[in-house]
Amino acid sequence: MCGFVGFVNYKKDISNQKDILADMNECLARRGPDEQGYYIKEHIALGHKRLIVIDPEGRKTTND
Repeated sequence: MCGFVGFVNYKKDISNQKDILADMNECLARRGPDEQGYYIKEHIALGHKRLIVIDPEGRKTTND
């Protein structure tokens, strides 16, 4: 399963908080380290990790 993390603060600029977001995103590492990404703006910070699935025959598929 893919995982998402993030936080919003409309009272201050959080665009410089990528270290905190990266730490939060690292908590999702067990879901699968296939791909990750970040979206950071002045008042919102979001992160995700995408799971890669390997079927019984060993073929990789994404769980999108």
